[in-house]
Amino acid sequence: MSSSLQARLSRLKRPGGAEAPPALERLEREMLGADDGPGGEALSLKDRLQRLVNAAATKERQRRRGPQPVPLEELVDGMRIENLRGELFRVDSSVHLEVRHGDVPLSRVHAIEPGTVALLAGDDALSGFDLREAVFLDTETTGLAGGAGTAAFLIGLGWFEGDRFRVRQCFMRDYHEEAALLEAVRAELARFDRVVTFNGKMFDLPLLDARFRLNRGRFPLTDAPHLDLLHPARRLWKARLESCRLQSLEAALLGLRRTGDIPGEEIPHVYFDWVRRRDARLLARVFEHNRQDIVSLAALAVLACRWVEEGRAEDPRDLFSLARVMERARRFETSEELYLRALDGDPGSLRGPALLRLAWRAKRRGEHARAEAYWVEAGEAGEVEAWRELAMHHEHRTRDVDAALFAVERGLALVEAARLREVRAWHVAEAFEKRGARLRRKRATSGPAPSGGTRRGPGSPPAS
Repeated sequence: MSSSLQARLSRLKRPGGAEAPPALERLEREMLGADDGPGGEALSLKDRLQRLVNAAATKERQRRRGPQPVPLEELVDGMRIENLRGELFRVDSSVHLEVRHGDVPLSRVHAIEPGTVALLAGDDALSGFDLREAVFLDTETTGLAGGAGTAAFLIGLGWFEGDRFRVRQCFMRDYHEEAALLEAVRAELARFDRVVTFNGKMFDLPLLDARFRLNRGRFPLTDAPHLDLLHPARRLWKARLESCRLQSLEAALLGLRRTGDIPGEEIPHVYFDWVRRRDARLLARVFEHNRQDIVSLAALAVLACRWVEEGRAEDPRDLFSLARVMERARRFETSEELYLRALDGDPGSLRGPALLRLAWRAKRRGEHARAEAYWVEAGEAGEVEAWRELAMHHEHRTRDVDAALFAVERGLALVEAARLREVRAWHVAEAFEKRGARLRRKRATSGPAPSGGTRRGPGSPPAS
């Protein structure tokens, strides 16, 4: 009971207080409402005061408990579904393919070539992978670390159907509904033979496989072709973006910024609170979070395929990353073109790696002079590997011992500072020192250089 109410009641109890009757009536109207007060004239003053005290105590208990829980059905447009294993809650929604999700039209999925997903993932096992026939899967769970105690309480599925992208979310309202949830998901997945996730190889699919086994079932897509978009996304965009989390990619690539979204690390606590209090206000945001994840997953898959097919990258760092993807897929001509485009811009710290990749291709084709030129430029950009290649090139191909020694010395100078704190640097430095010692022995036994001075290759020191 608040101090102000105590003070007002104490004034009412004073004998002879002239203001007591009208003040009491006003207080009854405030505390009890027009219906309940002040029609207590038949009650004694003591009973009327006690009634006010009880009303104040009730309001205080309500204040401490917080607002009344809001049922799930009032905030989430779904339905109760029953199957052989019990009951669950299901939500269906869809997006027209002509409606852009951020900057990406989902309708572009119909133009993707059959081999593009395999190129994107660098995995021949995904040859012929058609996004239109795949299920896009995302889970919300009771924990983020996995393990036997972690369960998926909300499983979202998305798929292309006609001119729409459909999303179906299956939700267990309490732990005893898990068997029904998994049965509903099993029935839905029976229509698909390939799956797309974001970090699903490490988290979602192993978790679902474990939950199905604990419920004496089998996850239908355990052996299905699987595009885990996290890994292609990192290969395509990590060089430029600080984070390759799904929502970071949304903002940077799709132009989407969620408002009122719930952070993923809070979602398990929201579910625990729902099980305890049955208040759906925060849980409704979890449903929307999951729906957005699934639609964004589809949009990013379409966008990544467009990058591979059309070479859409413009930033030199993205060009370098796309070149690596194409090289991994053995599209060497395309990758070389992309490396050169990256070098025409300003790829920053990636300039040296791009030159090394071009040198490697030139060496494979037998274009040793071109490879040497790339190595020299890469070495000047600070690439230790370039000086190692130059040392081998001059020792074994041009037979220029002085040029080879110069390359050894430049490589040692670059790696020397790191050799005391990095094991790999120590091994690289040791290899340079062994090569340098061998080259000095060769020079000592080869006699004086031919008249006209020592023959030098590119990258060797100028004549004195």
